[in-house]
Amino acid sequence: MGIVAIEPRPEVADWLRLKARRLGIPIEVHADLGGALPALNGGSARFLVGYLRGADGLPASSERRSRTVIPFAPGLGTTEDHCHRWALFLQAVRGKLASPGGEKGPSGGWVGAREEETMEERHRALLRRLNPVFVELARRDPSAREHSFRVGLYAAKIGEALELDSVQTRLLRLGGWVHDVGKIRIRAPLLRKGGPLDEAERGEMRGHTVWGSRIVEEYPADPEVVGMVRHHHERYDGKGYPGALAGEEIPLLARILAVADAYDAITSDRPYRSAAGHRHAVRQILAGSGAQFDPRVVQAFLVARLDRLSLAAFAA
Repeated sequence: MGIVAIEPRPEVADWLRLKARRLGIPIEVHADLGGALPALNGGSARFLVGYLRGADGLPASSERRSRTVIPFAPGLGTTEDHCHRWALFLQAVRGKLASPGGEKGPSGGWVGAREEETMEERHRALLRRLNPVFVELARRDPSAREHSFRVGLYAAKIGEALELDSVQTRLLRLGGWVHDVGKIRIRAPLLRKGGPLDEAERGEMRGHTVWGSRIVEEYPADPEVVGMVRHHHERYDGKGYPGALAGEEIPLLARILAVADAYDAITSDRPYRSAAGHRHAVRQILAGSGAQFDPRVVQAFLVARLDRLSLAAFAA
């Protein structure tokens, strides 16, 4: 069952590839209808699904092959809205693949399906409860939402390169989404400051890890997520914060999140500097291997190839 999907938001498209790969669902993701048409004309797809501006652009030959067109309502919703719409679609596809007489996915594709669905619902509930915090934080720092979403995606990719299981990669994705929630306790002018921070300001900024872990603890959350929020600024050499943990004392998922967070911070615009390129970010992370970062996680980072161009081709 080949599926051609249209998702114009790069962050959601990358998430969709990761999720479909974990579920064993063959899917090809494009940013627009023009990119999807060659796959449709080649006869490799049964479904065309996604944010279509209208199906009138489909050639008659595709219609004769009985393609099923499932358009999503167009709009500029949040990344979470788009992910939820895709999650519902993939659940329906998985149900068909797993049903008697349906096509079978790859071996082991449905192992732990009930556990994954329970975890996903728990994570959605956490995000819904934290949504007022996210909205206010996005008002103070408009880049916060997209940064957090990318960090979750990058962390999940590094986790896959380390051959972690699907439960851990899900936790990494959620940890990325919520890792900076404690910044809600930081004054808005400080979040937007265009120059270097003084000692008092650095101390206030560093407090976001502890405040964030306390906020997440107020809701039913996986302990691993709380640990990621609290410890994603620890350093492998023990010179980080808030606990000055070193090496294996730092939870593995927090060590992974630290690399993903650093990569996106370097390659994104900040109030005090412009974004750097992928190669510069790689050099900086390599320079921090063994000091700021876990060397094993850095190696997985190199395997995962987090540059945004390669993300577009990941798992396609």
